[in-house]
Amino acid sequence: ADQDAWRLEQAIDIIKQGGLGVVPTDSCYSFVTDVQSRKGVDRLYALVRLENEKVKKPLALLCHSISQISSYTTAVNFKKVFKMLKATLPGPYTFIFPSTNELPRVILEHKKHTWKRKEIGVRVPDDDCCLSFLKGLDNPVLVYSVPREAKGEMQPFDPALVLDRWENEIDFVIANGPRTEGMSTTVVDMTNDEPELLREGEGSWEDVEDLLS
Repeated sequence: ADQDAWRLEQAIDIIKQGGLGVVPTDSCYSFVTDVQSRKGVDRLYALVRLENEKVKKPLALLCHSISQISSYTTAVNFKKVFKMLKATLPGPYTFIFPSTNELPRVILEHKKHTWKRKEIGVRVPDDDCCLSFLKGLDNPVLVYSVPREAKGEMQPFDPALVLDRWENEIDFVIANGPRTEGMSTTVVDMTNDEPELLREGEGSWEDVEDLLS
């Protein structure tokens, strides 16, 4: 465990200096960088563009708590929404909320990509290793799931394969066992009066609806 703590400390230091790494979440391995680091954000967007010519939507934030979510979004302006977040997080959900001015403009207006709507997806992963990592940082991290190699095939995410494939683009991988591909978060758009399900994943949509009704 001491060795794990030491590994996390190294990764935390690298992120604080604007680095880019890969961490385990409750659904997969993901690229992460400090949301406030211009250098890190540039590197992450460049990497996303290697995979997808066009970045269709703003990337999401990994946060360690609801209080961190509330700094970057208008999420807790409503009591009912706060109660729903308390009941579902940490967990396999990505909630999209209007963003506050804490979110650096570079996230929403990055070079070729300008999104008219000021919004951001937020997650609190149900993974002890990832949460320990996030709690060691000053800011949330911008996150992008590591793509799987074979399209359509269910395959475990093996950290060694991740390092092998991406070692020139990343500064570290926090290895915490394989993750089974196919687990994805439930994505809910909370930017309008009514919540809208954008993607059904591991998290229960019915629970969200019940908690908000």
